[in-house]
Amino acid sequence: MERVLTVEFGPSRSKRFAKAVVEAQSGAGECGELGSGSYRVRFVLGGGGRVYSSLARLLERVRDWQATEVYECDQLVSSYHAREMGWCAAFYLSSFGECRERFVFGVLPRCGLCPLFDSERAIRAGIREEPAPGVRIGAASRRDDIELLSEPDFTIVTDLDFLFNPDLLRMLNWNIPDWMDLSPLVPDSPPDEWPETTGDQPAS
Repeated sequence: MERVLTVEFGPSRSKRFAKAVVEAQSGAGECGELGSGSYRVRFVLGGGGRVYSSLARLLERVRDWQATEVYECDQLVSSYHAREMGWCAAFYLSSFGECRERFVFGVLPRCGLCPLFDSERAIRAGIREEPAPGVRIGAASRRDDIELLSEPDFTIVTDLDFLFNPDLLRMLNWNIPDWMDLSPLVPDSPPDEWPETTGDQPAS
């Protein structure tokens, strides 16, 4: 999947403007001058890490300028989130060749701009298998150890707050995927005893 982000910047009186123009013209984007010191740079984001780092480096220089705007198609997007997405994607592609984000803090806003974002894997990241008694779960300490980590079996839903995260559901069109089995969350039968209400509490 490819996505296209366009950065427009300038004119600016900043001393860094000349370096920003050089960055735009020598980077992985398609740079063109609009006139009167304004530039437009088009970034086609796919599976190559260089274009992401080029986007991030340019926004590192120009994102705080008043005349800087970032678009996807005709929609204005956050230059901050675009920069963070660029650095994140460039890191994972250069290190692993793919996205390895674990979504520890849920789906971040930058993920909404990233072509590498996999909604199914993001949802599965909120599902954990309970470890067997006595089994210790560790993490790789070196890059060489990454391949030693196996993917867990995603069988038990333990984090509904993540599963129903509004940002994630918005990306999924508010539909839970068919492959997800939520039946363990539904009891087979009502409880044998319902909690008794006290006399001070009105009956519901």
